[in-house]
Amino acid sequence: MSPRRADPELDALIADITIDAYEEDEALVGFENAFDEAGCLPCPGTVVGEGVEILSVSTRDSRRELIATCQRAGRHHEIGLLDIDINAEQPASRLLAAYRRWAG
Repeated sequence: MSPRRADPELDALIADITIDAYEEDEALVGFENAFDEAGCLPCPGTVVGEGVEILSVSTRDSRRELIATCQRAGRHHEIGLLDIDINAEQPASRLLAAYRRWAG
């Protein structure tokens, strides 16, 4: 495993999002709130090369990850947020990068 590249700005964003979190579940809720508060959804994304619209991000009972509700061809799908790519030009991409870094 290669060492993590330094990214002080991203680390500061993670620290801000998780400042009140004492455990992993609370940190996940912090990330969920960050997506809500940013007002960056819905936004386009891709899953295994297929375009989707990311409608929302939330935690789910007994799942230790964020789940995105996505729409494609009129159907809704729940997908692990780490399985989705968001174009760097989208405001949600920075939050996704922070979540990926935090999740390890």
